[in-house]
Amino acid sequence: MKFALEPYQSKAVESVLSNLAKARAGYLEDGERTAVGLTAPTGAGKTVIATAVLEGIYKGTSTRAPNPKMTVLWITDDRSLNAQTINKIHQASGGGINMNRIRYLGENDHRTLEPGVIYFVHIQALQKNSTIHATRPDGSHNDKRTYGGWDMIANTVHQRGEDFVVIWDEAHRGSGTKGTERKSIAGTIVGGGLTNIGTVQPPAPVVLGISATPDRFQVAMQAADRTMRLVEIKAGEVRESGLLKDRILLRSLGESQSADNTMLALAVEDLKSADQAWRTHHETTGDRLVEPLLVVQVEPKVTDARLLEILSVLESAWPALTDYAVAHAFGDPHGPLKVGDRSVRYLPPEAISGDDRARVVLFKSALTTGWDCPRAEVLVSFQGKDSYTEIAQLIGRLVRTPLAQRIDGGDDRLNEVAAYLPGFRTEHVARVVNALTEDESVEVDVLIAPVMCGRSTKIPTTLFELLDTLPSYLRQKSTFSSRTGQLMRLAAALTEHELVAQGSAKAKQWIVDQIRAADGQRSSEIDAKVADILSLTISTTMVAYGETIMQSVGKSDTTTDERDLEGYFRRAQRVLPDGSANWYFNALCDAGEDEIDAAARLTAMADLGFKEVIEKQAAELIETWREQYRSEVSRRPRHIRYQIEPLWHLGGMPMLPTTVEVRDVYPAPTEKVRDRTTELIATYPAHLYVIAESGPNAGEFPVDTSRSSWETEVLAAELGADTLVGWYRNPSSGRHALAVPYVFGNKHQLMHPDFLFWHDDGDGEYVMDIVDPHRYDLADTSAKWSALARYAQDHSDRVRRCLAIIKMGSALRALDLTTTGIDRKIAAATNQNLIEDLFEAEGMAYQ
Repeated sequence: MKFALEPYQSKAVESVLSNLAKARAGYLEDGERTAVGLTAPTGAGKTVIATAVLEGIYKGTSTRAPNPKMTVLWITDDRSLNAQTINKIHQASGGGINMNRIRYLGENDHRTLEPGVIYFVHIQALQKNSTIHATRPDGSHNDKRTYGGWDMIANTVHQRGEDFVVIWDEAHRGSGTKGTERKSIAGTIVGGGLTNIGTVQPPAPVVLGISATPDRFQVAMQAADRTMRLVEIKAGEVRESGLLKDRILLRSLGESQSADNTMLALAVEDLKSADQAWRTHHETTGDRLVEPLLVVQVEPKVTDARLLEILSVLESAWPALTDYAVAHAFGDPHGPLKVGDRSVRYLPPEAISGDDRARVVLFKSALTTGWDCPRAEVLVSFQGKDSYTEIAQLIGRLVRTPLAQRIDGGDDRLNEVAAYLPGFRTEHVARVVNALTEDESVEVDVLIAPVMCGRSTKIPTTLFELLDTLPSYLRQKSTFSSRTGQLMRLAAALTEHELVAQGSAKAKQWIVDQIRAADGQRSSEIDAKVADILSLTISTTMVAYGETIMQSVGKSDTTTDERDLEGYFRRAQRVLPDGSANWYFNALCDAGEDEIDAAARLTAMADLGFKEVIEKQAAELIETWREQYRSEVSRRPRHIRYQIEPLWHLGGMPMLPTTVEVRDVYPAPTEKVRDRTTELIATYPAHLYVIAESGPNAGEFPVDTSRSSWETEVLAAELGADTLVGWYRNPSSGRHALAVPYVFGNKHQLMHPDFLFWHDDGDGEYVMDIVDPHRYDLADTSAKWSALARYAQDHSDRVRRCLAIIKMGSALRALDLTTTGIDRKIAAATNQNLIEDLFEAEGMAYQ
């Protein structure tokens, strides 16, 4: 794989491969038909996961042998989606999958689909009157084909069913189970039955269904009496990974006036701001330059005069938005659009992402399928208020991060998508928010009428420094199947930032030297194993009349066939980590050893457990480099530290130590949704970040306390203290938040306490209080507060008070989590009643 997988992606790949293997075995043993469901929310990288699955099938893994004979049929319901998916597979695999083995179903005319080939078909290609059929619906024969699409699929099921997998993309579509529903083309491929040309189709033995909303697919597969194996990725895992943008900013008009062109001009300014931020990020980090895109959804029956007006506003706001910078994706015409004396080029939806020359794309209906464009960061929709569901779906297509990672240490604007809705009044925005938040496949913060709060000039700069150095944690994002793979990534990073010259070459040489040393120490054992591999041991058993007469075991004069030895060596390449088998093989050949002997030696070393030897030595070099360069790395800019520091800690550390990152601006919503309308959010003084002097409620910070009335009471009590210097509303995720690790069940999680307050302790020192009003009826409450207690006690030099707050009856009670031993007591309070008892016995009135 060219792409480094997120931990949840690696786990999903292994789970899918395991379930596919079980499904194949079940079909071989007793004809069991299985459906494996991969359910993943928006932005999870379903195609990347599927690509890694395909690589695992065809190339094998360290624990799984390859199956080069497997045939895959990938079904979609959109013609343009096929090309886009193939392109994604090519990008993700980086050559790991032979693109010459990917074809469209209609390209071949064979009795069966070929072994080792991935076929793509969109359901329109198998419609009743399609030229892909050998037999027409009226029974006549198509002279241009010997075997039709249905024929090839059916024959493959009959002849090589155990080596045939159907991948059903967006599998919730066409999965109806009602008796009145006509079985879809995809449903017929999967479930069998009468085809649209009158032939009978056998059910596919093994199906992999991919969907963000798999319920309908799952019900259909169970109704078809298939064994269902579900692999589920949670939305929270995707959000934590950084593959989704952190926030959606919804901007609308509060007054009953028309300001379409003004809003469009503001959106262009937003686009320019994002463009400059990405250029700065590119120059600072060397990451790929992102060319952000503005998506403009025009009125349903837009006139030429209105289009000309839109083009004029775009050019006036940013003169660069002319010619090739502006394109359209209208369903009709599929060609240049003449608007007055101007021509706007046509850009198919699936080509938007890869066309960096396009900076603005005009379209009419929602581009909810057939495209994926993470660089689309600004949206303007001139649709009316009744199109809220469509707009919510469209916004859902814009939430992926362009670089497949959260941008840390830079401009927060790079982690946002802004939507301008001039046709919506404030009360109508609530419908969009509800449509977004009710969609479980999208989990992104939605900010209504956001205001950018800057650093307060009334707050001492020391407080920002204290926040910036506050110990925190982040989830380990990188994952490797081996320590050797981790070492090579670290070597590349250290070389990139000029800490180690030719780090990759040095790491490879280190591994080769350590293998050679171990080879010398165990040479007799290895030699014996090599001799065993190169010669055959033949067992003879003589049986007569059902009884064993004689058994003998002896060496044969026949040596192992070179093709068999090649298979052994391929296994060694899978077993020994990363490319270590090839590195040592080349070293042996360079030293004059015969290639067959070298291959046999590596095979023997793999069988004798040399993987552990290599991994131990890789870990040793990682630790050496960590000790040698850790201090220097800690002085580098944040983006370099974020790249290198996690690589010190891989292996059994799901959460990594870091510090909170202070930001320049804190985007905060000024309105909140209540039922089907919106209302203003209350603002509070003395926050580290405040609304600018030119805006309403200047000098204050908006806090939505609608989730808990307790928060309002806490703020009133804390802000009334004479010693208060400043406070911080801790975000619920990201690098700007204080995050504390905890374990619930067998999962490692992060909790984010609500409030941080700094006080003047009277001797010129600022002390920090953590105050966390929290529902205590949730199952993980005791685990969270126990972890927070340990954090407070471990950092007693930074934390003065750490209070957990609950409401008992009509009064708030507090538990001081800095008390020695309280972490064990609260860990044992695993339900609501036990927590109340603990607060009653050891807590105090909070006021």
